Amino acid sequence: MNKDIVEYKENFISKIKKMFRNLFSNREKIQDNTNTEKMIRDVENNTFKENIIVKQDEEELKVIKLQKEYKAGKIFEEDMTDEERSKLIELYQKQNKELKEKIEIKRNRIRKRLDELKVS
Repeated sequence: MNKDIVEYKENFISKIKKMFRNLFSNREKIQDNTNTEKMIRDVENNTFKENIIVKQDEEELKVIKLQKEYKAGKIFEEDMTDEERSKLIELYQKQNKELKEKIEIKRNRIRKRLDELKVS
């Protein structure tokens, strides 16, 4: 035998160390995989959210801004053009319709709850 090469015999403690090293190193790899998968899902969800967001058009935003200024008293009806006035009227009608629908939904919920209370 060569003097430079020393035979190494694994004892019981070194076997246990090796087992734990292997066990925990695999766990870290699994955690790394789950972290990357989670990051990929987050990115996919963000792009999905961006795709389904309904964006208001600039024209509607201008009319809403006009409505706020009109309510604040900064703009008078005489200062508006006929087109702006008609768009503002359409916006008010749309908002009134949505408000009436919300009121009707809430009214139906209250009726339903009252009926349930009468029965019990």
